[in-house]
Amino acid sequence: MIKLLMFTLMLFSAASIAAEQITPEHFQSNSQAEIKTTAFDIAKSLRCPVSANQSLFESQTKIAHELKGEIFLQLQQGKTKQQIIDFMVNRYGEKIHYMPIFSWATAGLFLLPLLLVLFMMAWFIRLNKTSRHSLHYQNMESTNE
Repeated sequence: MIKLLMFTLMLFSAASIAAEQITPEHFQSNSQAEIKTTAFDIAKSLRCPVSANQSLFESQTKIAHELKGEIFLQLQQGKTKQQIIDFMVNRYGEKIHYMPIFSWATAGLFLLPLLLVLFMMAWFIRLNKTSRHSLHYQNMESTNE
């Protein structure tokens, strides 16, 4: 009987300790941490409209601080990452993307370096073949003389 009483007392004390540890503030801090992480991810994926080659996350301009605040505000209102990015694109245009999306307007950004590398490789191969052919031809002439 004493063992049952001790077990019940330990069970209630463990439950009360667990209830003290899990509070609404605990859940709120987790959601705040998730909001902070998501906001930083969004800020890293968007370009500062004022600073050259800086993301919103890196920029210290006034507008960057305002846009970061807008991102936090919209996340707290329950908007998703994609909804916030769409809002920023509607407001500032496609240039707000830090890494541009592939479209016909941006195709040159993606394809021009590839075409340049392919052209250089073809030129190098042709130059190499021409060099070998002329060396072989010079060797043939020197042996015939």
